[in-house]
Amino acid sequence: MQTGFVLCSSNLERVMCLTPEKNGFQMEFLDNTLVLNKAMCFHNRTEANNILKRIQNHLQKELDIEIKNIALLYKKFYG
Repeated sequence: MQTGFVLCSSNLERVMCLTPEKNGFQMEFLDNTLVLNKAMCFHNRTEANNILKRIQNHLQKELDIEIKNIALLYKKFYG
């Protein structure tokens, strides 16, 4: 079980993970807690915000992604 902050869709249905090759990012559907184990997790909001800005600058567009505490997502399954 991870702690900290993750990048997720505004409706909390998808979470940002690294690709299997670890050279890019992909949004995965939040079907079970195993997906949360693969999610990119950050220790604080500042770190997550910096990564989100870098991703948006690289893609050159605004994304519909929010920074949320991963405990909120675990609560969907264990709450």
